Amino acid sequence: MKTIKRWNYLAAAAASFASGGALAASMADVDDLFDLSIEELVNLEVTSVNRSPERLSDATSAVYVITREDIERHGIRSIPDALRLAPGISVSQIDASKWAISGRGFGGRFSNKLLVLQDGRQLYSPSFSGVYWESQHTLIEEIERIEVIRGPGAVVWGTNAVNGVINIITAKSNADRGGDVIGGLSPDGGTFAGLRYSNALSEQASFRTFLHYSEGNDTVLADGSDAADDWDMVRASFRGDWKRADSNISLTVEAYDGEMGNTRQYLPSTPPYFATGATVTDVSGAFLLADWSYDAGQDSTYNAQLYLDSADRLAAIYGEDRFTSSAEIQHRRRVGKHDLSVGASIRHSSFDFVPSATVSFGSATDSNTVVSAYIQDEYWMAADRFSVTAGLKLESNNYSPDDIEWMPTLRLLWKPSESHSVWAAVTRAVRTPSVGDQTVVVTNFAPTLPPLSQGNPFPLPFSFGSIGNPDFESENAFNIEVGIRGQIRDNLSYDLALFTVDYDKVRSLTPPNPLCLPSGTPVAADPACLFTSTSVLGQTFLFNEDSGASHGGEIAIDWQVRQDLRLRSTISVANDRQITDNPLGGQLGSLYPELQGNLQVLWSPQDDLAIALLARYVDDIEASFVESYWQANLNVRWKFRESWTVSFGVRNFLDDGNVEFVSDLNELQRSGIERTAFANIRYAF
Repeated sequence: MKTIKRWNYLAAAAASFASGGALAASMADVDDLFDLSIEELVNLEVTSVNRSPERLSDATSAVYVITREDIERHGIRSIPDALRLAPGISVSQIDASKWAISGRGFGGRFSNKLLVLQDGRQLYSPSFSGVYWESQHTLIEEIERIEVIRGPGAVVWGTNAVNGVINIITAKSNADRGGDVIGGLSPDGGTFAGLRYSNALSEQASFRTFLHYSEGNDTVLADGSDAADDWDMVRASFRGDWKRADSNISLTVEAYDGEMGNTRQYLPSTPPYFATGATVTDVSGAFLLADWSYDAGQDSTYNAQLYLDSADRLAAIYGEDRFTSSAEIQHRRRVGKHDLSVGASIRHSSFDFVPSATVSFGSATDSNTVVSAYIQDEYWMAADRFSVTAGLKLESNNYSPDDIEWMPTLRLLWKPSESHSVWAAVTRAVRTPSVGDQTVVVTNFAPTLPPLSQGNPFPLPFSFGSIGNPDFESENAFNIEVGIRGQIRDNLSYDLALFTVDYDKVRSLTPPNPLCLPSGTPVAADPACLFTSTSVLGQTFLFNEDSGASHGGEIAIDWQVRQDLRLRSTISVANDRQITDNPLGGQLGSLYPELQGNLQVLWSPQDDLAIALLARYVDDIEASFVESYWQANLNVRWKFRESWTVSFGVRNFLDDGNVEFVSDLNELQRSGIERTAFANIRYAF
């Protein structure tokens, strides 16, 4: 599945490596985090809550940080697998390359209420409201940390940050010196190889470049055959960082190209009303990301970001070429007890869609412009033991019928002692319409009903189709959250958050309107059309008059049992429901597991040896008829020389071939995720 384009990327990346210096310092010890005390971990610096550095203990949101060391200890090779460590996030693998990832309810392959970013660049797609996780295969060693906010981040991040924000933060080029050669068998059963190198250009400038190839093997269908969903991807990147006086500048250029297979199921309106076929999806893209920060002194800082992002995708269901340009600036200043932040941004996306027999776009808007501004003030009082934060985000875009989307928040923080903090927040968040919500035309999105069968009163096959709604409105969510975090003892910390969310104007479908095909005549207007037709189409329209709710909570415990043994555990509960006004509906089934939990056992019997066990429980997903399951992964890492590290393990060793999720789009067959053995070796120079 290699192409000439891939080899061009390989050649370009090899040339960039060759330009580096001949000598480099050894890599930093990957076990640094394990040496941190619980107090130091509680006070890790996070930036995604207010888009400025603050201690985790001072955050007025439910935040969980997945560090590079967490990822390496568990032998993780993909971003979705890393997100399994966080509470309040549901991560389910659909097949070899596709995932369903969501937070605090309302799951699905394209979860539309979870905003995902990498270094502030949006991975969330405005064309359909969701993330193509199969395209996010950055070299895992590039990740410094992943900050996961459960709950809304609407004021600083804007629309679509309704149930959570995931910000994947990569390391600066001056974080390491030297290079890595990495390769092996990945937990998904495929192989991978990577090469990265970083060095200083001067006292003020540094760079890093990497080349990464990865592939995944087929999963298994219910009948035991291969799902033909193997995939491969190549990615090349260059990053430079410069420091000049009080300014810092970074520039990243990255490109990728890949292919993903799948066994697609077709739902024709002729007998036998079901068919399958192997298809291939081609993905490619590139982006340029520039960041600038300036310390103006007197507790005043400026930050600006610009990025250009091109993403191309050609699949059997539809194709899309999308180009996005974005610019934003923030200013933060502390005046007395006030910590004031203001910001503004503009983002423009243009689309070019390729229709198929299943999906097309009627009178599609070919571009979208989003303009936003926010202000937030955090006021500290009572000897910095109590703070009140008030903020407001205003946003305008082409797809929202309302002129301005408004998203306010009010947040309180109380620190009864240095080791404990209590917080509460009330926030209004918004999910804006996508191109698909307003213009998509889908045929046969559900199995065709044979003539005079249950649910089909007609003597002809009855199929289902849907049409987007040009008047589709934004979904609204009113969030109430409370949390408490702190240290019970020097070696034991906790983080508890509770939430309740009320949703308004939730997306749903109208009752089907029967049409005779091929004429398109409504059956209600002319029943005689049934005698001259080949089938009946139940035409539905997208609308958003439904309501919904979600409530639950998460708790995370971190216990340093002794110097060489640490236990971490999370438990998450989320009960979501959608109430439809459709007279044929009622309460719709959930696509989100009500109960999840995990246990991490991190043991270092000696300085050069680390053993990690991750055990997970996931409740059943009722709407997809997916049963609850246990999953456990084991990884052993051995640093047998100063420059050599090897790790090996087993993924999913408690069960083999269990189904984690079934695509809610009905385009993929049910796949089982098999048990795999994995290993990798890394040489640092």
